[in-house]
Amino acid sequence: MRRSRVWPALILAALTGLIACTKGDECDKCGSDADCKQGFFCSQFNDGSMRCGSGVGATTCRVR
Repeated sequence: MRRSRVWPALILAALTGLIACTKGDECDKCGSDADCKQGFFCSQFNDGSMRCGSGVGATTCRVR
C-alpha cells in the first residue's frame, strides 16, 4: 500500500519541476528562441541540452 502513495508524489514532483524550468531565464531548458525571455536565445550547450543563453561569450549553467 505504501507504493500507491509514492508514485503520485513522484509524478507531482516531476510535473512541478518541468513547469518551474520553463520561465525562460538564463540556463532554463528551451526548444526555440520563443521559449526564452527577451535578450536570451535557445542555444545548444556542451552537454547536448538546449538552454536559454545570452549568446555573448561563454555561459556556464549549473544543472542538477
